[in-house]
Amino acid sequence: MSKHARPRGLPVDGVERPTADGWTFPARNPATAEPLWDVPDAGLADARDAVTAARRAFDATQWSTDADLRTDAVRRLAAAVADHADELVALMAAETGLPVALRADHLDDALAAMSTVTADPQREPAGVTAVVTPATSPLAVALAEVGRVLTAGGTVVLKPAPEAATAAIELGRIALDVLPRGVLNVVTTRDVDVAIALTLDERVDEVALTGSPVVAERVQAAGERAGKRVRLDAGGPRTVRPADDADLGAVVAAAASAVVANAGQGCRLPTSVVVPVHRHAEALQAAVAAAQDVVVGDPADPATRCGPLRSLVARDRVRRYVELGRSEGGDIALGGQPLDRPGWWFAPTVIGGVDPASRLVREEVLGPVVMVAVEG
Repeated sequence: MSKHARPRGLPVDGVERPTADGWTFPARNPATAEPLWDVPDAGLADARDAVTAARRAFDATQWSTDADLRTDAVRRLAAAVADHADELVALMAAETGLPVALRADHLDDALAAMSTVTADPQREPAGVTAVVTPATSPLAVALAEVGRVLTAGGTVVLKPAPEAATAAIELGRIALDVLPRGVLNVVTTRDVDVAIALTLDERVDEVALTGSPVVAERVQAAGERAGKRVRLDAGGPRTVRPADDADLGAVVAAAASAVVANAGQGCRLPTSVVVPVHRHAEALQAAVAAAQDVVVGDPADPATRCGPLRSLVARDRVRRYVELGRSEGGDIALGGQPLDRPGWWFAPTVIGGVDPASRLVREEVLGPVVMVAVEG
């Protein structure tokens, strides 16, 4: 994708390098469960080297003090990534199941924002930031956070979710051709101790995490104990309460379509609609119709809007939440089970009759599950 050809290594300190221990882990295609390729599995030594590189680039080069240099570099990075956008979208489809039809939300919009940044010479530099990104929208989140830190004069160690590791590596590889040495470093790993080490390293000034509320709470506690600045985006589901004069069918259909797209793997999705009891049947019918209209299939097919869950663990999590919905008195109006095909698929699901205070409504399912709850 850049001039740096495979085999893949860790983009650290301006070069692509194998892990210190030579470890890797397999990336799998969530649509088929088949192995794709091996990904570098970093250890503590690799994390320390990445922080060393980021610290050196911040402390010993003009990066943190030269706003014009940063503006030009970040814009050139956006342009370089845009040159490879089609390949990156195809990569995300293969590695995470993200449908190519959703590329605007998951790549193009972030690139557009990044291409117009201007560094503020009066702004205090961000220092060294450990950026931890999710599998649900790997490149959009990474580009937003990397762009923010680099524009402010900081340097980055990027630690992606294991299920989206290759997308982050490709971003780092492209940056090797554009950014000064050590400004952006990528560490991919399955080892939670490596992520903790990044959070606790005294040379790291800031930790920025986008992820689940549970992980965010742990990172915040650890980061604050270590004296870091901590930026968290824990997302969470949204509940929609249509106004009395709203077009109920349109509101419910929009919510259901948004939730089923990308198999419900996203932040702040309108996962539940709360309606009066006398409108429950109407809302349930609208949700079922909208969910059935969403095309489920190969993420590489431009017609597809709902692909697989990103992993077996993610699919099993959704299945447990659907069982929770049943135990809380919900009625399965559509779906409710994994699809009978290779890979980690779950049928678009609509559950009616749930209580707005139920766990199913309050917690983040991260699956193609829409709830119609009854008020009062």
